[in-house]
Amino acid sequence: MTESNPLVGWRHLAEAVPLGVGIQCGETLTYVSPTFAAAVGRGRDELVDSSWQTLFESAEVGRIADALETARTDGRWRGATWMVGAGRVPVELALSAPADDGTVVWCVDERPAESGDRSDDGEMVELPTGTTAQLARTVLSTVDDVVYIIDDDGRLCFWNEELAATTGYSYGEIAEMHAHEFIPPDQHEYVPGLMEAIESIEDRRVEVDILTSDGERITHEFSGTTFEDPVSGRAFRCGVARDITERKERERDLERQRDELEALNRITDLLFETAKESIRTGQGDIAVQVLCERIAASDFYQFAWLGQSEPGERYVRYSTSSGIDGGPTRIETDRSGPVARAIETGTVTIGESTPRWREQTQGVESITAVPLQHRETVHGVLVLGSGQRDGMTPRERTGLEVLGRLVGVVLDAERTRQLLFADGVVELDFDATDVETPYATIAAALGCTVSLDGYVPSGDGWVLYLSVDGAGPAAVADRLADEPRVERVRPITDDGQSGRLEVVVNRSSLLERVTAAGAAVQMATAAPDVARLTVEAPVDADVQGIADRIVEVYPSASLLASRERDREVATGGQPSGALDGLTDRQQEVLEAAYRSGYFDWPRESTGEEVAAALGLTSATVQGHLRKAEREVFAALLGGD
Repeated sequence: MTESNPLVGWRHLAEAVPLGVGIQCGETLTYVSPTFAAAVGRGRDELVDSSWQTLFESAEVGRIADALETARTDGRWRGATWMVGAGRVPVELALSAPADDGTVVWCVDERPAESGDRSDDGEMVELPTGTTAQLARTVLSTVDDVVYIIDDDGRLCFWNEELAATTGYSYGEIAEMHAHEFIPPDQHEYVPGLMEAIESIEDRRVEVDILTSDGERITHEFSGTTFEDPVSGRAFRCGVARDITERKERERDLERQRDELEALNRITDLLFETAKESIRTGQGDIAVQVLCERIAASDFYQFAWLGQSEPGERYVRYSTSSGIDGGPTRIETDRSGPVARAIETGTVTIGESTPRWREQTQGVESITAVPLQHRETVHGVLVLGSGQRDGMTPRERTGLEVLGRLVGVVLDAERTRQLLFADGVVELDFDATDVETPYATIAAALGCTVSLDGYVPSGDGWVLYLSVDGAGPAAVADRLADEPRVERVRPITDDGQSGRLEVVVNRSSLLERVTAAGAAVQMATAAPDVARLTVEAPVDADVQGIADRIVEVYPSASLLASRERDREVATGGQPSGALDGLTDRQQEVLEAAYRSGYFDWPRESTGEEVAAALGLTSATVQGHLRKAEREVFAALLGGD
């Protein structure tokens, strides 16, 4: 520390430093500065020669006693506390023990004083007898903040050790430097005496960066006051600079958390609106249109564009949008770009906006592609335009993935609804004789026929119901149990050489691709020398695309015939049918119970066995069955 200007003595420094300073010897305060007294709102005469315990409430005395012990042992203690004065006064307190004689230096955060800086006769308050400049330097060296004095020429004439430690400059270098060299050029307006005369600067707090010798900027909060030397008449600026890097980082963390919460809230709203419209209207096209409108109306995305994929096509076709004048009519998925990557990987992908999007929107810097996925099938993509280039948080990405899966379920349900409610259907017959499947292998080995009676989705897998003719169901079950995709298999009925089986598989490429295309497997049979597969789809479906999907799964399969037929009026699932009022889950549980023989007498499967196949609890299955039975009877008997 240096004191290059002899006119600046301890008396002036103690008067000007915007920190309260006190000295404790034994248990008594032997000196307090005017700022110290003003900070706690008590008279200086009242504090000097009094016990330090009078500064605190009884509940706080014990903690400060421990703090004093820490300061004497470790050299320093710092923390927040409340002092008793003009009310209950909050302060930042620093305790230091610069010597081994038991003396403790007290420093409290600056508090503007109404009065009390001077004695009644206007003279400066005298320091204790024997006080020297060395004591001044010792006291200020205990302060963790940068303390400095600048003259009216902008030169540093006093500073503490913290300035050297913060900037990395030596004492000799600091003595030769001007104050503006410690401050970045874009903040020179805050340097006293550089752009504004020291005499005209009011007491204030500002956030300014300190430049280190390595060029690093460290944000500090500066507070200061101007005083005049009574001998020379020159003005000086005394100030304290506190490092607020950690505080600013906490503020940025809080801001990021607020942004994350706001992003999650808006995604939750989108999820709610999509689900509500899907349930209210029962139509997926209305639900996704409402979704796009809500997105474009928000302050976070400038537009929303939704495209759907079709079986066999290597592009997504425009479906609906909002906030953009139509947008591309189709996007190729075999090229590079966020949309192609989202379709390929099934994950939310971010990329820079391309001229294709910019020509129809202004200010869009990035686009986010959200895959619309149900199980293993991506039904399309939701493209969101944003004016920001920053990446999203993990929570926001997860929220968009959930939104994409919800819309994927809605689109999948819409295609299934079109199949169920279609007046006319197309049947596609395939020859699968040369296709190698576990069922064909078992049929050839045991000389039997294995047929698919029905299937029900279960979580990420499927529950299959098979009929066996010409072999014991137990023997077929034993062979199927060795298949990698089979999680569980059990015979439902066994008549020796015929019966039925329940098979739970963790995935089925055929069923996943067929149902994703809005079609259904009507019949699948494997015999020792022949295998057949029949798929049913709406008349307006992409028949060639469906056929291509099946051939992708079974390259050896060949399309034998396609034919149109009218669906019978009594077919279950028609709008006027008995199953029309059931939810998807109720219908799945009801069909699983029926296929497994739950309604037969005597029962071929128990409620617990049905629940195990679907991965549900017995109570959940019973609840769905009771509600489904009531809906069906109400439809058949005309009840309310």
